[in-house]
Amino acid sequence: MPVAKAKKTIPKKKVSFRFNLFPVILPLLLFILTILTYEISLSDKYHPFTFVGDTNISFLTEGQAIRKLQAKFRQRTKQKLQFNSIQGSFTIDIATASASLDYSSLDLAFKRRKNQLQTFIFSSKITPKINLSLEKQLDTIDLAVRRPAQNAQLIFDETPTSEGTPSSRIQIKEGTNGLALDKNKTEQIIADFLLTGQYQQTLPFKEVTPKITTNHVTQAKQALEMVTTEPIKLFFESNTWAIDQKQLLTLLDLTKGEGLLLDKQQTLTFIEDIASQIDQKVQEGLFEFNPSTKRVSAFKPSQEGRRVDSDKTFNLISKALVGNFKTITLPVEIIKPKIQTSDVNSLGIKELLSRGISNFAGSIANRIYNINLTAAKINGVLIPPGEIFSFNQTIGDITAQTGFKQAYVIKEGRTVLDDGGGVCQDSTTLFRAVLNAGLPIIKRTAHAYRVGYYEQGFPPGLDATVFYPSVDFQFKNDTSSHILIQAYTAGNTLYVDLYGSSDGREVTLTKPIITNQAPPPTELRQDDPALPKGTVKQVDWAAWGATVSFSRTVRKGGETIAQETWKSNYKPWQAVYLVGTKE
Repeated sequence: MPVAKAKKTIPKKKVSFRFNLFPVILPLLLFILTILTYEISLSDKYHPFTFVGDTNISFLTEGQAIRKLQAKFRQRTKQKLQFNSIQGSFTIDIATASASLDYSSLDLAFKRRKNQLQTFIFSSKITPKINLSLEKQLDTIDLAVRRPAQNAQLIFDETPTSEGTPSSRIQIKEGTNGLALDKNKTEQIIADFLLTGQYQQTLPFKEVTPKITTNHVTQAKQALEMVTTEPIKLFFESNTWAIDQKQLLTLLDLTKGEGLLLDKQQTLTFIEDIASQIDQKVQEGLFEFNPSTKRVSAFKPSQEGRRVDSDKTFNLISKALVGNFKTITLPVEIIKPKIQTSDVNSLGIKELLSRGISNFAGSIANRIYNINLTAAKINGVLIPPGEIFSFNQTIGDITAQTGFKQAYVIKEGRTVLDDGGGVCQDSTTLFRAVLNAGLPIIKRTAHAYRVGYYEQGFPPGLDATVFYPSVDFQFKNDTSSHILIQAYTAGNTLYVDLYGSSDGREVTLTKPIITNQAPPPTELRQDDPALPKGTVKQVDWAAWGATVSFSRTVRKGGETIAQETWKSNYKPWQAVYLVGTKE
């Protein structure tokens, strides 16, 4: 039997995938080398196709480019450009326009080019800033070519009807736009000419809209016609105020723009006139304490205040002109007094806390009058817990218009006749009452010199001056109950009592210590042509200068809650006499 032959396995040949990369790499290297050579050769120059306006600065250094631009720019700044319009021909002299070219943009473009890889394929345009001073020339041209806008108008036709009755028909004369020189575009045209050497000779214009447009006048006409038959009515309680056509005309302002018919200032003035008939200040009650009944009663009851909200009223009137409602209830804010009269006996006023006393013997009649007037103004005032009492705010401005008479006061370093002389007698006496009550004193100023009235039966240093509105006397009610002030005079003595509820505090005042005493200067006599000859009138009184200090300690429940020292520096004061010289 034949023997089978084994198959012979022929080994496969390995296929090689190696490529020759040299033909690919070589062109790439050559291209990169060419670009690098190109960039190096132009490292300090502008690339090809670089222009400033119509000036080619390709292959130039920055300095060369600037010199080339300067030569062309200077030549063009000597030109006079002619412009045409339907109003005529106009000339702009660039030589008088102080034209200058800002070369910083060239430097910026050069630095930016250094940081970027550019080729000669792409062009580049640089537009530097040009400064011009053309205001006077452009204003002259604008004045010649300007056509003012015509405002729309409301025209009232008062021609009688066929029945003979007057008729108030409202007509509209439409507004028209005006024309004006477009100064910005004109400047741009001249700037472009300085860069390119070319310009359009037609003057550019822009439309000017009228301040009062036809649409706005139409809105006003509709508003006026709306109130002809049915005025807008403003109500408060039983009072009524009407805005009819005649009144509305005084409130309109057609220059504000569409949707803003009312002149706000005029309308607010109209509203304020109404408010003056409604507004009233809140009246805080004035009270007195009866020691026998230990109850407080009002001798001037509290009264609510009210105030018309002018801004809200303005908005309501504005809405009524475009809305469907014709009646407005005036928005009036009610201002409640701090203390209602009916609540006064629930405020914890039970007893006398302290008293301040001063004497004013020898005062002239006007000074005594002012002392009593001021006492009446602080008498019956209630101070809630935690509140700071201000003498100036309570008394107000001290003038003849507020009821004060002229008496001697310390003013600008002299004793002179002025409105309100004597008011400091009240602030001094109140200061003494507050000291004795142990209440915190917020502001206190001593007089410039020692006043004899305040040392009648008392040592120096216990005074407090006031001068509206800058120099004030203030203290705080730091008790848990209200404090009631009662001020009154008896003979030549002024009393200020503080009523409230004692919290057990005890007050100790040291005797004032007087140091640095200085005698008064020699008296001064001054001629006064207003006084009859032979008359001598004293207007300043001699007083020793001194430094006066005393301390106060306030204790409560065995603990010291306040320990303080007051120091007063009084100047020596000379007597001054006026000697009459009038024949």
